[in-house]
Amino acid sequence: MTTTQETEQPKGRLLRTIDATVAQLWKWGPLYLLIAISPGLALWPLLTGTLRHIIKNDLSIGQRYAMLAAVAVSVLATTAAYVAVWRRRRQSEPELGFGDSVVATNRWAFIVLAGPLLVGLHVARIEIKHPVFTSFLTAAVTALAMVFFYRLLGLKRFAPPEDPFVPARDGRLARGVLVAGLVGYCALLSWFSLLDHRNLATTVYDLGIYDNLVWQTSHGHFLDCSLIRGGNHMSAHFDPILLLLGPIYLLYPHAETLLVIQTLWLASGALPLWLAARRRLKNEWMATILAFVYFLYPALHGVNMFDFHSVALMVPLAMWAVYLLDAGAMRRYWLVFALLLATREDISLLNCFIGAYAILIGRTRTGLVTIAISLVYLTGVKMLVMADSSLLMSADKAYSYIYFYEEMIPHEQEGARGLFTTLLVNPLFALQVLFKEEKLLFFFHLLLPMLALPFAAGRKVVLMLHGLLFLGLASRKHLFSLHYQYSALLFPMLFAALPDGVARMTDSERLRTLGLTRARVAWTLMLGMLTGSVLVSWKRGVLVDNASFVAGWTRLDRRPTPEMKERYAKVQEIVARIGPESKVSVSHEIGPHFSNRRHAYHWPAINDAQFIILFTDVYSFSKDDERRYQRLVQRGKFRVLEDTHGVILLERIGSSELPEEFRDGQGERPSEDAAIEAASGQPPRKTPTAPKSTSPRAGANDDAKGEAATASP
Repeated sequence: MTTTQETEQPKGRLLRTIDATVAQLWKWGPLYLLIAISPGLALWPLLTGTLRHIIKNDLSIGQRYAMLAAVAVSVLATTAAYVAVWRRRRQSEPELGFGDSVVATNRWAFIVLAGPLLVGLHVARIEIKHPVFTSFLTAAVTALAMVFFYRLLGLKRFAPPEDPFVPARDGRLARGVLVAGLVGYCALLSWFSLLDHRNLATTVYDLGIYDNLVWQTSHGHFLDCSLIRGGNHMSAHFDPILLLLGPIYLLYPHAETLLVIQTLWLASGALPLWLAARRRLKNEWMATILAFVYFLYPALHGVNMFDFHSVALMVPLAMWAVYLLDAGAMRRYWLVFALLLATREDISLLNCFIGAYAILIGRTRTGLVTIAISLVYLTGVKMLVMADSSLLMSADKAYSYIYFYEEMIPHEQEGARGLFTTLLVNPLFALQVLFKEEKLLFFFHLLLPMLALPFAAGRKVVLMLHGLLFLGLASRKHLFSLHYQYSALLFPMLFAALPDGVARMTDSERLRTLGLTRARVAWTLMLGMLTGSVLVSWKRGVLVDNASFVAGWTRLDRRPTPEMKERYAKVQEIVARIGPESKVSVSHEIGPHFSNRRHAYHWPAINDAQFIILFTDVYSFSKDDERRYQRLVQRGKFRVLEDTHGVILLERIGSSELPEEFRDGQGERPSEDAAIEAASGQPPRKTPTAPKSTSPRAGANDDAKGEAATASP
């Protein structure tokens, strides 16, 4: 019996030793191994310029072994560094084991894991070829950075004040940084917008329409627009706020003025955000960081860079309305409320949610009056002013929005009623529409820069419901895209709720139960939002060149070729030649350069136009357009005055009657009929490359057109 016990004891000790060793290795080993290989995984592709293998796995056998050797060197170098750190620590802690030292080193060295992830984000066009993977990499780097920031803030030299929500000592410097960011955004985005316009990348839909609309309104023709059906914008939208732009526009009555106004106006949204953050968080630096999150926001860039739209004007107004409600500045609130109503008739629905928020925070009378006035205004405008009284309108009378929600409205005759019917009778289908991959990615890109904190903002969540429903239930892909104007219906409310989300998350009881320090959590959230904003903006915004961002229909060409510059100069020469009083018919990309006049028509509608200006070296100039143009010349209706750089100027001969297809807008191509901003349809996209020929006949390359059609949004 004694012999058996003696033989079992060594075995038991051995097993316990093995178990303890494995437990110790598991405690630090896996993370250490990942850290050890990370430098090699990051540096070898950068040094050899072979980033593509990350998504292609196309390295040769020799390259694979070379990279394996680089990883081995990385492990050896990292291990040597860990040993050096251990030996140094043993000088003050003689009993410190190697495993414990590795655990302590891992607490800081883990940030090296972000290296290979950032290298992955450098892969050319990864953001459009692998959007889900790109989103994962972005979120992973942000998460690693936040853990690192939290630990860094635990060090004495970086420790924030115990109460994070106190005024900053250097508040004046924070305000100076805010002003610098505001000026920088205005300058850079104005330049990008004007550059896009000079590249002939802006179009009739929608810059030409709004340029003509503001020109006519500022000259006494209220909301008239010769480029759209019925000759007045009330067949699509009612946006009397454009009256206020008239005095500024008349200083320089060109489309460029609208582009700059829109940029300055959108940039001003940082002001109510900063004031709201300072009021809620008490700290000027925190408020300034949130303002920079706003400046970096890709959805803001998309609204800013896609021509001009009246809905863009509601972005700062909506944020002002919420701030003024919170601050109790009711006189100014009602002024902003009136401006919101004037922005567009459908903004009345958003105002109802602002009214609901007012009720939730105890301003019941204000909320009820807001909702009542909004509904009465919407009903009055629809019934008495606009061409169609239905909510989504009918194509028989005006521009229809029904096709925005064609999945939710299976029977067109139901109109908006069909959408609500589907929600009631088939809610699972509505969830299916909501949870499409491209929509989830869209919402991910909206929320990651804010770490989804607006949803922790309590009562302010009600402000987001309008935008979530409007965008989430849509079928038309342009509504849930970062590159068009529709995100303006949601992201201002996200920013309006963001300061509250930060404050509530910082003071969360759940975080306290986890032992997290309040001040460190607050600043970690701030730095995490800044990190996420930089990464998402890098891959999705306009500030850095990437494969994802498009300025509406086309990519922004930041370095126009000499041919493009000569083409723009020719357009300007023609503008001066025909004068501002001439009646013109203009093709799609040329339109915004000639729309500041009483009579401008969208080719192939000609009506009583004296001149036709065509831009032929683009996909939107179709074979049918070529045949129409040739018929006009061959039948002696028009003569060619200019034909260079893909731009043709035609002058009318006599006053002979034109065929029906050229009159009263009947010549509009069906694919573009819905493309007007009012119905927000889809004109063909301009070819992303420089024109292949300056001849309209030789420039029509079918293969190139096919590629452009495939790439079209």
